[in-house]
Parts: sequence; structure tokens; C-alpha cells
Amino acid sequence: VAGAEACGALKNIVALGAGFVDGLGGSGGNTKAALLRVGLLEMTAFCATFFHGIDQGTFLESCGMADLITTCYGGRNRRCAEAFAKALPKFQTKDSQACDKLWSDIENKMLDGQKLQGTLAAKEVYALLESRQLLDSFPLFRTIYEIAFNGKPVELITDGIYVKPPTSLLSKL
Repeated sequence: VAGAEACGALKNIVALGAGFVDGLGGSGGNTKAALLRVGLLEMTAFCATFFHGIDQGTFLESCGMADLITTCYGGRNRRCAEAFAKALPKFQTKDSQACDKLWSDIENKMLDGQKLQGTLAAKEVYALLESRQLLDSFPLFRTIYEIAFNGKPVELITDGIYVKPPTSLLSKL
């Protein structure tokens, strides 16, 4: 159960990254596919790190890979992150307050009262990884957070995709 619930939260973070890729335009399907691959790897590693006894097969079930694909191609977290990626360069100040306001404005405009889960999950996961000094082990989650809340350029999304995770992380899988 813990694996399925964690997949449900973590896929929304990856969907933010997918929206950032889509917002860049012209990145192509390979970039988004690479993001999904690394996203699934980090989801699996996160669960292996923080939840004992997770069935690795969970990630290939509907609650894992299938839900990740669906969310990264059509979900509200992806759509709103695409809008964020297109709007962020227009902001003069790109601090955390400006980013939070932009997310709030996008939610209000696009979601008709619904809320994004990806932004909340990204904040919580980042805080946990930072407190355990594990940010370098999860480069995609870190990069998504830094774009979403520190105003880093959206183009840096590829930094989280193409950085090879540390061997210590891969050994947990």
C-alpha cells in the first residue's frame, strides 16, 4: 500500500518536470521520455530509501508507470507546469514569493477551484531530502523544486534528466 500511495504523490512531481519540458517547446519526445525514465527511477529509489518492504513490481503496475505516463501527458500538474514554464521568463524577480504567487495565479486561472498536488509534494519531498542530505541522490526532484520555487531557468530541467544518479542510490533498487 505504501508503494502505491507514494507513487501517487511522486508522479505529480515528475509531471511538473514534464510540463516544464513541454513549456520549453521544441524539446521533443526524447527529452520527455528521458524525464519519465529518470522520474520512475527516482520514484523507485525514494520508496526504497524511505519505505521498507516495498514490492518493486508496484512501479510497473497501473499505480506506477501507467499513472506516471498518463499524468505526464495530460494531467493538471503537467498542464499548469507548462503554463508556469511559459510565464516564468516574464517575471523580473524570480524568488520563492514570486514563484508561489505565479503558481497560485495559474491554479486560480486553470483549475476551477482544484489544487495542484505536485507543488505541495515537491516542497515536502525536497524538505525531506534536504534534511537527510540526499538532494544529490535525487537530481530530478531537486531540479524540479529549484525551477518551481527558486525561479531557476526552466531550461535547467535537462540538468535533472542527464545527471547520472549516484551508485549508492542505484544499489537500493
